[in-house]
Amino acid sequence: MVSETQRTDLDRRLLAPPTGLHDFWYPALRDSKVGGKPLRLRMLDEELCFFRDEHDQVAAIWDVCPHRGASLSQGDCHFKGTVACPYHGWVFNGEGECISVLSEGPNSRIPGKVQARKYPTQTLKGMVFVWMGEGEPAPIEEDVPEEFFEEKSQVLYRIADWPVNWRVALENSMDSHVYYVHRDSILMLARGPLDPYGRSPRIRPVFTGNGFNVIWGDQQAAGNPRRSWGFKEYFDILRGKIPYQDSHDGLGKWPKGKLRLLWNWVFIPANKRRWSKPPTTNNPLWGAGHHLPGMFRTDMRTHMYTRMCVPIDAETTRIVYYHTTRPGSLLGRIYERVQYLLWHNWVMNIQFSNQDAKIMVPQRYDTPEKLSGTDAEIIQWRKLLQRVAMEGRGVLKDLQAEHLAKEMDTTVAEGFAADQLQAQGLEDVPEFLAGTTSGDDD
Repeated sequence: MVSETQRTDLDRRLLAPPTGLHDFWYPALRDSKVGGKPLRLRMLDEELCFFRDEHDQVAAIWDVCPHRGASLSQGDCHFKGTVACPYHGWVFNGEGECISVLSEGPNSRIPGKVQARKYPTQTLKGMVFVWMGEGEPAPIEEDVPEEFFEEKSQVLYRIADWPVNWRVALENSMDSHVYYVHRDSILMLARGPLDPYGRSPRIRPVFTGNGFNVIWGDQQAAGNPRRSWGFKEYFDILRGKIPYQDSHDGLGKWPKGKLRLLWNWVFIPANKRRWSKPPTTNNPLWGAGHHLPGMFRTDMRTHMYTRMCVPIDAETTRIVYYHTTRPGSLLGRIYERVQYLLWHNWVMNIQFSNQDAKIMVPQRYDTPEKLSGTDAEIIQWRKLLQRVAMEGRGVLKDLQAEHLAKEMDTTVAEGFAADQLQAQGLEDVPEFLAGTTSGDDD
């Protein structure tokens, strides 16, 4: 937790722990990865040893033997449900209790008197989740999406490590880079004409209980035109009836060239079918948006896309992707799995995400910022992290009835963002940056 003396620090980037929020459940690894040998995994700058307990469930204890500090994961599982330290053969069960000392024999006085730190675990849909806090675990349903508790849902995974801090990795999903960085990705070529994020500056963050979603004010009233493109609209663009390129003084027009639209035509029928489908969930708590401790979700209608940022240390983040569908039959489950392996995994989790990683690896996180109106999500997220880092996860219940961090001083970056919003004609700038408790006012 952040100390009281840091409350007035103007740069909120310094207020979120660089190695993550501990009092939360995190995905660790697939259940199938834990076999007959102990396995070491680094999470939130801590070393964990995973092995199977006496019930064949995945257990996790601190990967440091309380005797002489040896690495337990370098040992062996000689007896069912246990791990033995490689140095002196101290044997620990799934509860972290020392139950035998092989180097001292059966008459050792140590068993029953030494305890290794245990990390509570639960396995859901083949994924092992770990409680990283030291106190009593919070209900796992508060931190893990709803689909993990549904019998008929299917969750497919990809795991990758990025050499960036978790805050950088997560904020990447909040800002206005998509239509530029990903302009030549398969996903963006398939979605339709480039429509810069800044065309709709009224991004209003809405607190949902464990994070926030955003309402696009301009599109909420008029609908999102990008989702209704058809062949006629494409022809109108090519003929100059619908504007597509912006003219930048002294530079020229952007985006370059209209012929890239020809590629979009192939995907028009698929896009229309996709957006005709209902949302994958009506639960605002687990809908699209950002959720603590480090989760981004977006509803693709055909599936729910989730990117979870798990801090490894201050310089590295483990990215866990969830691809969630709800097929109604065995054949449907097979079809979704094949489609994921042949299409979605490459398009979303590899090509698209690798473009993000390429930008983030050299990105600085310690230099002054000048944010703009389209960075409202980042501002809101930092305020949320600030409150949780200082007051613990219990503050989330209080935030459901108030404007998030409304009493906080405005940072230099936020002041610049407010100026940008004012210039864009948004009158209620303070309320805009503070967020709302519901979306009824849009």
